[in-house]
Amino acid sequence: MSSAGFSPAKFVLFWFPTTLSIEVFAPTFRLSWLKRKTNKQQIMGYKLITFDFTGTLMRFRKPPTVQYENIARLYGIEIKNKKAFHDNFKKAFKTVNEVHPNFGASTNLHWTEWWLNVVKRTFISAGIHDSPNLDATSWHLIKLYGTTAGWEVVPGVERVLQSLKQKDKKIGIISNMDPRLENILKEAGLRHYFEFVLPSYEVKCVKPQSDIFRLALERYSLLCKENTKPEECCHIGDSYNEDYLGAVQSGWNAILVNKFSNSLNSSNWCANFEEFHDRLLDSLINKK
Repeated sequence: MSSAGFSPAKFVLFWFPTTLSIEVFAPTFRLSWLKRKTNKQQIMGYKLITFDFTGTLMRFRKPPTVQYENIARLYGIEIKNKKAFHDNFKKAFKTVNEVHPNFGASTNLHWTEWWLNVVKRTFISAGIHDSPNLDATSWHLIKLYGTTAGWEVVPGVERVLQSLKQKDKKIGIISNMDPRLENILKEAGLRHYFEFVLPSYEVKCVKPQSDIFRLALERYSLLCKENTKPEECCHIGDSYNEDYLGAVQSGWNAILVNKFSNSLNSSNWCANFEEFHDRLLDSLINKK
């Protein structure tokens, strides 16, 4: 959509329907509200760029149930009903989170107790009896997932982070995660790239809530001695609902990095960080 002498900038917001638009006085074109909103940011670049953690910056080295089964075997626990066991992790996670949201932060449950509930439910629902060995397995897993033994850096991520820091961009993390996040980042050699890290458990709010994005702005202002507006920020993550919609509904810009595009156009989405580096990085760091 363009007219003589005018070419709207590419944009990184995505959520609102295309029918939500405003008429511009030139009758030959229509310009969506979102494109107008992001025009300035694409010209000036972003003051703050934030990333999700789980599935975006780092991912599980092995599927959780495979890791669970391997550790359980060290304590003499054998899984007989493997199908039920592998189906149980997501069910246990969802059940515990409904009662104690945000790793227990919403109900004053310590995050370690929260994870003990998830791990033990996963095993017990598959026919494993509660026992001291199951307790030992659970604590072993909680400690393991606080280190890089349970996590690996997503391919292409560090190249993107290096490029952003070379351009002196301010970067943070907004993650639905417990306090183990800091140690994982340090062990992975990534912590130094980020001005701040916001684990949802510690700040008592989660994506897609606007509160956590507002706190990120406050943290940026405190650390960088400079105020910024939501439209001057961009969040990058792999979850359409938590990262993309959460950011946009908070007034931010957003990019989805996921093999599924959710019908987003190419300025809002890419499949992986190799593609991100080659195709979208310039829109974050360079003036148009």
